[in-house]
Amino acid sequence: MLNSVSMDSIYQSTYDAKKDREIKKELDKEAFLELLVTELQNQDPTQPMENKDLVAQLSQLSSTEQITNMSQAIQEMVNSQMSLNKLQAASLIGKTVVVNDNTVDLQSGVAEGLNYGLDNGSQVYLEIYDSKGQVVYTEDLGVQEAGLHSYVWSGRNNDGTMMPDGEYLYGIYTVENGQMVANTGVKSGTVEAVKFLDNELYLLINGEMYPYSVVNEISA
Repeated sequence: MLNSVSMDSIYQSTYDAKKDREIKKELDKEAFLELLVTELQNQDPTQPMENKDLVAQLSQLSSTEQITNMSQAIQEMVNSQMSLNKLQAASLIGKTVVVNDNTVDLQSGVAEGLNYGLDNGSQVYLEIYDSKGQVVYTEDLGVQEAGLHSYVWSGRNNDGTMMPDGEYLYGIYTVENGQMVANTGVKSGTVEAVKFLDNELYLLINGEMYPYSVVNEISA
């Protein structure tokens, strides 16, 4: 005759087994030690575990624990650095910054001024591109000395036709050792807000969002 088993006992046993599987899903150092002790207790007395095997398993335990501790320390360091970065970023609000930017806006037929810096004196050439990357205007700006320079585009193409309003790209090129070298345009403005996106810091400047990596100067 079969012994009767209550449904509550079955449910409890199933629950305990499931809970145990969830707890032991990851092999931590305690579980590793339990497995090692069990292995030693159940080994064949006629063929005991060799010292080198025991040392290898203990080394594995040591390495696993060290890696775990190192990972935790690195994560704590990253979290701490992120918190510090956010505090430092907040201090940028209200500051004047200079960012790398090779865009120019044309509104109502009037283009904003272009600003660029030269490390060395050189012959300088300007090219302006539309949203498709097509050159719409070129100009030889002549020989210019090292330093910061400004230029105002008329908003017209090479044929003298007024271009439609919108955002354009421009390139400032100098000649070095017979080669054309691209130079970076710059814009300045006040930091209005800061924002973190995917752990990257962005600054709102003159109504536009810039990654912090393009900032090359900060002043009060």
